[in-house]
Amino acid sequence: MFFSMRKHASKLIAATLAIGTMASISAAALDQPVATLSSNLNASVGTVLTSDQISTAEQALSKAKAEAEAKAKAEAEAAKTEAAQQSAASTTTSTQQSSSSNLVTDPVSAKTVAYSSSLLATDAIKNSSTALGNYKLTFYCPCELCNGVAGAKTASGTTPTEGRTIAVDSSVIPLGSRVYIEGYGVFIAEDTGGAIKDNKIDVFVSSHDRAYELGVQYANIYLLG
Repeated sequence: MFFSMRKHASKLIAATLAIGTMASISAAALDQPVATLSSNLNASVGTVLTSDQISTAEQALSKAKAEAEAKAKAEAEAAKTEAAQQSAASTTTSTQQSSSSNLVTDPVSAKTVAYSSSLLATDAIKNSSTALGNYKLTFYCPCELCNGVAGAKTASGTTPTEGRTIAVDSSVIPLGSRVYIEGYGVFIAEDTGGAIKDNKIDVFVSSHDRAYELGVQYANIYLLG
């Protein structure tokens, strides 16, 4: 009786060690057939595993393999997602840089002066220009009241045009410079004025009514290029 209990205990210990060994098998071993592993295991420790114990070991091995495959799949999906995000960010940055470059080279066409949130300065504009700070914006038109002489040319000799012409302090912003007025877009410093000093810009519009309607505004100013 005592001998039989010792024999049974020995088998139980051997089975426990065998199952522990199988649970720690490396990822490479997971691809081996279960029947081969079971046969090799019994051959190495003696025929000590019952069919139930072998079934338990097979289930543990199958579970470990499934977990390893799930982990590998999750890591692959995470890497794919990260690569896609990096590609999208790179494309966005490239597009913004291209748009910023175009602001310096493209013609500045006539347009209606009006504030728009779509014309807020992008990071690309901020990074490629000189920030001049927050300026006071006033508005003027071609009438005699605004210019002293009706239909006058600008200080740089051009015909003032709404959406393109602004009057600046030329000691701060040189004539001919391209200026980005946040919320309004790109303008060219073409004119000056006796009352236009330091951080003040006079924006040309087509009529006195428009100038009166727009009143006084404030905006961040960026010197392009």
